[in-house]
Amino acid sequence: MEGLFIAASGGTKQLKKLDILSNNLANVTTQAFKRDMLTFEEKIPPFALVAGNRAGPGFTNAYFGTDPSVAYVQATGFTTDFTQGSLINTGNPLDVAIEGDGFFVIETQAGDRYTRNGTFHLDGLGQLVDREGNVVKSRNEDPILIPPNTDRVTIDQDGTVFGGRDLEILPVAQLKVVKFKNNGGLVKEGEGMYINTNATLQETLAGDIKVVQGFIEKSNVNAVQEMTQMIETVRTLEAYQKIIQSIDEADDQSINNLARVA
Repeated sequence: MEGLFIAASGGTKQLKKLDILSNNLANVTTQAFKRDMLTFEEKIPPFALVAGNRAGPGFTNAYFGTDPSVAYVQATGFTTDFTQGSLINTGNPLDVAIEGDGFFVIETQAGDRYTRNGTFHLDGLGQLVDREGNVVKSRNEDPILIPPNTDRVTIDQDGTVFGGRDLEILPVAQLKVVKFKNNGGLVKEGEGMYINTNATLQETLAGDIKVVQGFIEKSNVNAVQEMTQMIETVRTLEAYQKIIQSIDEADDQSINNLARVA
């Protein structure tokens, strides 16, 4: 029976990969979306017992992982590719994008969150907010308040926001743009938001980036590449299914032949 479980472990990995590829493709037009990639590792018996008297990637101890001469595949999770997406011009002065490795800081009811989606607007109080109405933070940790009767807002490459009327354009605040030594602690929360789950990786002000006004960042998903990988994944999954079916048919024939001999 070992061959069945070897094929099943490989097929399970392909199913999880298919889920991630499908999610990437579903977000190909989502602003500043970052594609995910499946991570997996080789597992060699014997396996340690886990909760529910099960061992390895989802099979009972009685039948799985008995032969130390074979190896299995186990999906261990996924990683996010933080490669920058292309920038597109919207012409909206409150749209901003980041060139380089950095994140805007957004104040939410659950605490600070990080995003590269710079689709901002002004709320009823004149504060710069994101699409969900969350306040965009400045370097001094305060909301960015645009003066009343402002008819022109400009944002410099260092994130300094200017506002005013006619020739009286004055600096208002500076966007807080931060980065991390390692983005591995950032976990997606939806709506383009990330939370830092690694307390040892603290945010630092990003000084080597450029803020671009009137642009937004597109998803870094390459639709052609993801579709190609999806086709390969489906074909590999079908191959594992055929292996399982072939082994099952061979077992049936063996049982029938033994029954006739008996």
